[in-house]
Amino acid sequence: MLRPTPEQLAVLTRTERLSFELADVAARRFSPVATAWRRAFMGAMIWSCGGRRLEIHGLENITKYDPDQSLLLVANHRSFFDFYVITAILYWRTHLSKRILFPVRSSFFYDHPLGPLVNTAMSGMAMFPPILRDQERGVFNRYSLARCVDELARPGTIMGLHPEGTRNKGDDPYSFLPAQPGVGKVALDAKNIPVIPIYILGMTNALGAELVHNWGNPGGHPIDVYFGEPVPLEDLRAQGSRPANTKRAANRCLDAIRALGDRQRALRGR
Repeated sequence: MLRPTPEQLAVLTRTERLSFELADVAARRFSPVATAWRRAFMGAMIWSCGGRRLEIHGLENITKYDPDQSLLLVANHRSFFDFYVITAILYWRTHLSKRILFPVRSSFFYDHPLGPLVNTAMSGMAMFPPILRDQERGVFNRYSLARCVDELARPGTIMGLHPEGTRNKGDDPYSFLPAQPGVGKVALDAKNIPVIPIYILGMTNALGAELVHNWGNPGGHPIDVYFGEPVPLEDLRAQGSRPANTKRAANRCLDAIRALGDRQRALRGR
């Protein structure tokens, strides 16, 4: 796997570097223990809070792939638990690889002493590689994007990214933040890797309330998950990943997610 240069590592604090090294080892030595932990902890959490509420559409768009196929999943982002739900569906409803990574902002998970412990407990160290919030330290983010591409080159790797870059806190679930070009760069540079759009709606950050909904009134509080057909990117990939092109790719990914959101809204009669 690709390693950061001394220049890229130099922008990390001591805590960030230690957290990165621990997560790096976990990513390189993916093991059945990590899979078992995710299945037990993450699976139990999502099932107890949303297992009875899942309404899944378009699953055939990913079940057609075999376990050796790497996939890039791009989804909207309204809850901290969006990719937890998606991961649980992949575990429960498909035979795809269990080697799943979802890059995360470095805040807390990499810049706080307890970050690696929470990362391990919550995801089995699946939240990797880190993306730094500070633009002046963008040299490390260039490494993280390259590492994403490098990971996807490993057969049987599934990676989840949010084109919006951060959680959309607006009231309208059908509006989106601007697409970030970093997602487009990964999508273009990870050649021959299918990019699957996903729209998810219904999960919040209040796990206590989600638990009540799941067991008290599941039909009244559905969690809709729509998997779309692969985003067509062949024309953009042929042109390379220059900045303007990565933005176009990111917008195309977000447009595919938006179309799934429109479909969900139409089917729900909203």
